[in-house]
Formats: sequence, structure tokens, C-alpha cells
Amino acid sequence: MKPTTLLLAASLVANVALVALVATHSADPAPASSAAIGTASGKPSGSASASSDALRAALASGDTAALTAAGLPADVARDLSLGRAFARYQQKISAARTAGAGGDNRWWRNRTSAPRTREEELLARRELSDALMAAFGDDLGLSGADATQFAFLSPEKRNALRRITQDYDEMMAKFSAGGVQLASDKEKLRLLRAERDRDIAALLTPAELADYELRTSPSAATVRARYGDALASEDDFKKLYALQKAYDEKFPADALTGRVTPETLRARTDAQAQLQSDIRAALGEDKYAAVRRAADPELRTLDSLVSRVGLPATTTDRVATSRETYAAESQRINSDTSLSPTERRAQLQALGTKAKSELATTLGAEVADAYSPRASWLNMLQSGIAFSTTPTASSPGGLSLSGATQSVYPVMPAGTTAAGGPRQVVNFVSSTTDSTNAPVGGALFSGGSSGEPTNRTMQVISVGSTTTAGPNHHDATTTTTVAPAATPPK
Repeated sequence: MKPTTLLLAASLVANVALVALVATHSADPAPASSAAIGTASGKPSGSASASSDALRAALASGDTAALTAAGLPADVARDLSLGRAFARYQQKISAARTAGAGGDNRWWRNRTSAPRTREEELLARRELSDALMAAFGDDLGLSGADATQFAFLSPEKRNALRRITQDYDEMMAKFSAGGVQLASDKEKLRLLRAERDRDIAALLTPAELADYELRTSPSAATVRARYGDALASEDDFKKLYALQKAYDEKFPADALTGRVTPETLRARTDAQAQLQSDIRAALGEDKYAAVRRAADPELRTLDSLVSRVGLPATTTDRVATSRETYAAESQRINSDTSLSPTERRAQLQALGTKAKSELATTLGAEVADAYSPRASWLNMLQSGIAFSTTPTASSPGGLSLSGATQSVYPVMPAGTTAAGGPRQVVNFVSSTTDSTNAPVGGALFSGGSSGEPTNRTMQVISVGSTTTAGPNHHDATTTTTVAPAATPPK
């Protein structure tokens, strides 16, 4: 649950305790004279007893209307009702997880939620979402979207949309266990998603549906994750969304499974390069530079490190400028036809040693040690490979199976790729290696968007071979088998 929801829960628990205390005292008969009580025995009158019973029943039920009818102020009744809802949520979640564990108390074992457990948790969350909606008209994002995201819809349509989403989330929860899906599961999920989309389309007008997709579609999520922080206007977001959507429709992620042909790799590589060119044309040079800077995974990593240790905010820009300088120098060495392959490689590696030393001076030893294994440009130099921060005619195309943004490109020596010969691409796959055991020619760099792993391996592969990709395209779980270039570039 989100931190704001947890804070609200804590506040409500405190309110519940206070209200219960007040209500308990209020329900007790107050001392009064026998005349006021009206009986010689000192018992409360019939009306007082009835009021006390009504309040106790309302307290037991936690129903807002009953609490208000019993005489509690509306805000107190609301808080008490929500406290009861949170208590029921906690009880149901605990019960579902206990049942899912099957009484197994071996804490050292990995546990994955069974489909039935996930269904029960979603049902409990729905009940809590309903209670929050009744109290505030907003469930604080518990159902997957906050009110501001769908502010363009009427409250009635927002609530109907929430119901549709909840219904299908609960139905789809059963079709995966531990991240593994059967072929029949995938087909059922496909049908459920299609039915959900039809229900949503029937609820919304065409204009509302377009706005909904602008906020929730995978293409929108890609643009938001890569470039959102650098986009100053909704109009710019829409421009990039339209371009990304056109690319995704032509090259859907789920098409990159099983055996992938060289032609497919080549087409996707060319399309990714064209997408960047289209983004540049749509935004203009200044805005394009800003979104490239925001989407650069290596500079994002460095931004985090710089902020963590309190270095000047300009430090990342200094390193970015230095990277450009080393890119130009590496390409100069790479294009020097008077050098033998061995000499070229040695000079590039020496350039890498110099760059690493400069990073230590700029960043400090500790930050440089953390950043260097994640800087693919530095790893390329240390492996004897020239690089560029933009694709060049002599560089392999960039292909990221996970869709991550590429920030640097290896540059092949002149004459490496003959006309009509095998073409090379750069493939990014998950890696558990570090800088000490990375493969020859490999480079590690940080994930660019939220949820991506810290390190990935960059491999230069030939599209003259075939590639087998796993069923999951997020590089945290992708298993990719590739045919590397016969020899590392010299």
C-alpha cells in the first residue's frame, strides 16, 4: 500500500480509539437525580436506553449512516467507519497470506503468492477502495489511478471505470503462478484484456477513450518513463506519444519471442533510429537535447550518485561533456588507417585508462568506483572499442529487447563491415556480472527507467545469425541467446 494510505490508516486507528472511548462514555448513563431519571430504581429512561443501544449497534457495525443516526458528528462517523474498513482489510490480507502459506513456517524459503491468494487480496483491496471512495470520493490510487489522472472524466464515469478495472484485475489474477504462464493462460489473458478494452470503449466517448489511452497505454508509459521529466507541456508529450504509439503498433513487444530473424532485428534497429530522428524533428534541437539528457540511463545513474554524496549539481554535465570529448578522440583513433588493429586497440585502452583517472578526480574515488562499471562508454574504451553518443554510419545499430534507451554506440573500425556482409547490432540483456568478470567486449551500464535492473551486458552480435529471446521482454527476466561477432573489434 502507498505511504499516504498507510499514514491515513495510522491516523484513522488513532481516531477509532478516541471515538470508541468517547462513545463508550457517552453510552454510559450519566449520574442524575431520581427526578430527572424518573424512576425510583435509578435506571435510565426508555429513550436513553434505546439511544445507548442504537449507538452500541452502530459502533459494532461501523456503518457511517448508522453512526450518524445514533448521534455522532458526520466526520467522526466517517473516521470510525474507515477505521473499521482498515481493520477488516488487515484481517483479510493476513488470513489470505496465512492460508496461502499452508501453515508452512519455514521463513527461510522463498514464497510466491498462489493465484487464489492474489484473488483474495484483490477482493480485500476492492472493499477498502469502496470505503475510501464513500468517504472521500477518491481511493488515493488504491485501484491503480489517482483522481488527477482521470480528472477529465465525470465522477460517475471514474467510478464505473474503477469497477471495470477491478473486475478484470480479479479475473486475471488466477492466470499466472510464480511468473510462469501456460499457453492457455496467455490466451485467456488476451481474451480478458480484449473484453476489458471493449467494456472501457463502451463506457467512454471516442474523445474520452483517446485521453484514457494517452494516460494508461503501454506507449504512454514508455514516453513518461523515458522523457516525462524533461517535457514541459502536454502538447510535447502528445507529440512523442503519437510517434511511440506508431512504432509500438508496427513493432509490438510480444512479437519478439522465439526465433527472431536477422531481417526482424534489422527492421527494428532501423525503426528505433528513425524514431529518434522523428522525435528530434517534432521537438526541435533544444527540447530534443533535453529529453535525450533526461532519458540517458548513464547520466541518470550519475545524477543519483551526485545527489547522494552532495556533489555540485553541475557535476553530471561536466562528465557528459567529458564523455563527448572522449567519444571524438576515440573515433579519431578508430579512423586512423596508419594504425594496426593491435595499435588501435592499445590506444583506445590507454584512452580508457585516462578517462577513468579523470573520473576519479571529478567525482572522487568512491563515486567513480560506483559509476565506472555502469558507464558503458568507459567499458568500451577499456575493451579497445571506440564509441559515439549518436549512431554513426560505422556503428552497429542499437537494439534493446527491453526497450531501454541507448545512450552510447560502439563504432566499428573503418572497413569492418563490408557492403552486403553481415550487419552487426548491439543487444542489451540482463547480467549478473560485474566489471571484474564481464566478457571480452562487454560493457555494463545502469538501467534507465524505474524497475529496470542496475546492470546489463552490452553484446555486439551479428544479425547474420538467429536470436532466441525469452517470453518476457523486460530485461530483468529476459533470457537471450545470441551469436556474438566472431572476434571482438580491434
